[in-house]
Amino acid sequence: MDSTLTACPSALDAPTGSAAPWRGAVVRVLLFLLLGVIPAVGQVRKDGTVDWNRYYSSGESRAIMATWCEAKPDLARLVSIGKSYLGCDLWVIEITDRRTGRAEEKPALYVDGNIHSGELTSGALALYFAGYLIHSHGRDPRVTKLLQTHTFYVRPKFNPDGADATLLRNIALRSSVRPVDNDGDGIADEDPAEDIDGDGFISLMRIADPKGDRVASPEDPRILVRRKKTDKEGPFYRVFREGIDNDGDGRLNEDGLGGLDLNRNFPRNWALPFRQPGAGPFPLSEPETHATVRFIVDHPNITGIVHNHTSGGFVFRLPSASDPAAFDKEDLGTIATFAKKFTALTGRPVRPSSTHPTRHRYGTLISWAYWDRGIIGWVPELWPGIGKSRLDALRYQDEHLAGRDFTPWKPFDHPTLGRVEIGGLRTRFLVQNPPPELLEKECAVHVPWLLYLAEQAPRLKLEDVRSARREDGAIILTATVRNTGFLPTHLTRRGFLSKVQRPVAGRIEMEGADLIEGSRRQDLGHLAGQRALEGMPKERAKMLRWVVRPTPAGGTATIVVSSDTGGTVRSKPIALAHDD
Repeated sequence: MDSTLTACPSALDAPTGSAAPWRGAVVRVLLFLLLGVIPAVGQVRKDGTVDWNRYYSSGESRAIMATWCEAKPDLARLVSIGKSYLGCDLWVIEITDRRTGRAEEKPALYVDGNIHSGELTSGALALYFAGYLIHSHGRDPRVTKLLQTHTFYVRPKFNPDGADATLLRNIALRSSVRPVDNDGDGIADEDPAEDIDGDGFISLMRIADPKGDRVASPEDPRILVRRKKTDKEGPFYRVFREGIDNDGDGRLNEDGLGGLDLNRNFPRNWALPFRQPGAGPFPLSEPETHATVRFIVDHPNITGIVHNHTSGGFVFRLPSASDPAAFDKEDLGTIATFAKKFTALTGRPVRPSSTHPTRHRYGTLISWAYWDRGIIGWVPELWPGIGKSRLDALRYQDEHLAGRDFTPWKPFDHPTLGRVEIGGLRTRFLVQNPPPELLEKECAVHVPWLLYLAEQAPRLKLEDVRSARREDGAIILTATVRNTGFLPTHLTRRGFLSKVQRPVAGRIEMEGADLIEGSRRQDLGHLAGQRALEGMPKERAKMLRWVVRPTPAGGTATIVVSSDTGGTVRSKPIALAHDD
């Protein structure tokens, strides 16, 4: 393996134009960031473990996964499912024990992270979970068994461009780096926040103003809190992110890098940006979201989706991006079962993503996955934060982090605002994400529930495979097909009604015999799971039957049963002796 890794072999550098000098600077920064050679050695120890108390860039994450795949070729495979806006590969690591079957022939759980640039914990959890599965195989009986019968598709960096812009260059943006004209002046990305005092951080600026809406906290004057109507004694402040008015329109930092929200760009119940800011010009306009939909459609064995975000310390459940009244009550019952387990395993609450007929998000991944694929998805908002307020976070970093996340307020002569003070609490690794020292602990909280979700998938099993000879020398072959999983093979009522999951079918493969009764391929329809759904198929098991006549030399038969979601199972070869 090479000791260095080029993160993005071909970025797309759009013309910047003389009217947008800062946009050109941003593109140059991103090209340096994404095209630069990133060290790729030393992240994975000799025993296969990784330091999980740090955040990894897209290049480092790819290198870690590549090392795992090289060490465990029968267990892990790295696949690019497309390219990002800047030309980065969109990597998915496929994890299953391929000695027990092909990945696409097993029910699968899809797990991703870092669709939103600053939500770095979500990508860290996805990478951690992939590492947990690989490292636990052969050591943990539960994981070892699960990888024999199930597949995991794990995608740590949904949005590698934005994630690296945030992690490596401290650029604040919501999601995609695609330029967007946020202030409507005909120029995109020309007025971002900037480190104007040169201390290496983009902090806050405060300016004294009797009409300001902020005041120093009475508990700690380093922190500014919202001014109350009863507050009469100042000083009071107006607060801005650090930066200047690059475009001379009288506003600060109103048009920074990007502006799209990739989790508002999915096609189900998508809305124009006037209703849903950040939605993009049309559904799936972005290469990252298009690749996601293509991948999920091309992998009908996916039975669940975990779409990680930060922060808050809870999980969003369905319904999402739709009127809750339109949601199927039976499917809500299934969701409630899984939600209850989430709270039991993590100690954290569950919240519906949508609670109002119209005042809700539009164009989310888990909404599309449910309505168009019948798949139940989840949005864990990782990291509950430190204490109950930013004051608690400030005190924590004082006591445990040597005060590294607070910059004392200091005077600065601003070119248009005059005398200001720059400083304040930096919250990216306190409020939005945990300090690196607490990252592994946060990731570990979620592993038991992820394993539980995978175990709830439908799973086909062949039982009572028998052969019996008739008086005329023909052989009767019978077998019972059973769904041993919790979910039905159609996953949800929505999945059944939309007919997107292929039902269960059995077929017989023969050598040295002729089929004389029964179709070579027999459709069995869907099979119920442990959870029965009203108005849906009730049978969990069905029988297959064929009659075959061996040739004089004899032969063999194999029964194969498959469905999109329940996997593919094969009987052992059945000997077919000729009746002399």
